[in-house]
Amino acid sequence: MKEDKTLLAGLDLANDRIQLSCFDWEKGEPVPLGRLLDGEREYEVPAVLAWNSRRREWFFGIQARQQAELGNAVLLQDIVKKAALGQEYICQGVEFSGEELLFRLLVKVLACLREYYPNERIRKLVISVEERTPSLLEVLGKVMGRLGIEEDRYIIQSHKQSYIYYALSQKRELWMNNVGLFEYGREGLFYSQITIDKRTLPYIVGVSRKDLTSLMDWDMLEEEKNLESTFSNIARNQLHKQMVTTVYITGEGFERPWAREALRRLCSGRRVFRGNNLFTRGACYAARELAGQGQMEEAIFLDEEMVSSTVSMKVYRDAQVQDIIIAKAGTPWREIDVSLDIIPDQEEEIQITTQNVLRRETKEHLLSLEAFAGRPNKMTRFTVRFRFADGDTCIVTLKDNGFGEFCPSSNRIWERSIHL
Repeated sequence: MKEDKTLLAGLDLANDRIQLSCFDWEKGEPVPLGRLLDGEREYEVPAVLAWNSRRREWFFGIQARQQAELGNAVLLQDIVKKAALGQEYICQGVEFSGEELLFRLLVKVLACLREYYPNERIRKLVISVEERTPSLLEVLGKVMGRLGIEEDRYIIQSHKQSYIYYALSQKRELWMNNVGLFEYGREGLFYSQITIDKRTLPYIVGVSRKDLTSLMDWDMLEEEKNLESTFSNIARNQLHKQMVTTVYITGEGFERPWAREALRRLCSGRRVFRGNNLFTRGACYAARELAGQGQMEEAIFLDEEMVSSTVSMKVYRDAQVQDIIIAKAGTPWREIDVSLDIIPDQEEEIQITTQNVLRRETKEHLLSLEAFAGRPNKMTRFTVRFRFADGDTCIVTLKDNGFGEFCPSSNRIWERSIHL
């Protein structure tokens, strides 16, 4: 692996299992990574730990379950959920925080990277989670800091986003029409559909997700009653009058014998692919894109977590007037926090431009600098900060920094919301 193409990794972090992959530059695709256990590689790892208090020893994954079954250790489950909720564990009289256990879990998982690539450094790690809740993002940020992985080297995205990256990294003929995904696991049955608007360049790619658990939950799998016909009816209803020619299938629920005939029926008129590593591979493809090594410039991904407008600000820099891009359409709004220091030169307002890629319209927004009137020209410095309250609302904050001894700061802050 060349030095300028250091490790690009994708980690699927679900509450019940974890999968890790790394981009292989020779093969041109992600490859699974797993630790060696009893002569075999463990690729889909149970997201559990086990604690032996007498020997003060930790076990991980399948080995953790084995030790717990033998009575040698206490099994600790639901680590991802409890860490996000800030909950603690009391294990054999010892208290562990959810954050501490999540840290220990990821130490074990990421050790695989050192085993495969002992002399390489992570350039970009994409962590794919079921849902990007603020509490989970916060605790994962703390854990990444403890692992020594800086903010610019990792990103956390949802399964929906990983699904998009995976689907659009396949051969073009597989995604030129809409693309479907059925997930069936212990949490229930879900259907996601990618739609692609190819009327403009770049393409606008969106994804919707439906919870179908009320129609087919995990308990039905245990009973194994009418699963084949139930799923076939559900799939027929979801795909009715939809131009879906490619369908992906994932989740342990589809590994049972009942699924064979149901998936055979689903293949009528479309291509169907089944596998359980879609999200880790999608995260790995995302790592390639985010590291600037990708091939998806012709597409903008949009869902409720992403901004639908490109936001820019007109400034004079390097002896010319130019537009500084603050946020690009398709960027998760929670991740945008950009600040610029400005010194006005006879300007009375700031010009901010928004370009909505869905409505294909451009708007100019002017922010008055009247509050700074009366000061000598070029003797005022202030900070403009851009954040988002949601995908459609940009919050612009102006902070008066003064200008050293000549013009002391008033310490005042102005704030305005811009609807995109």
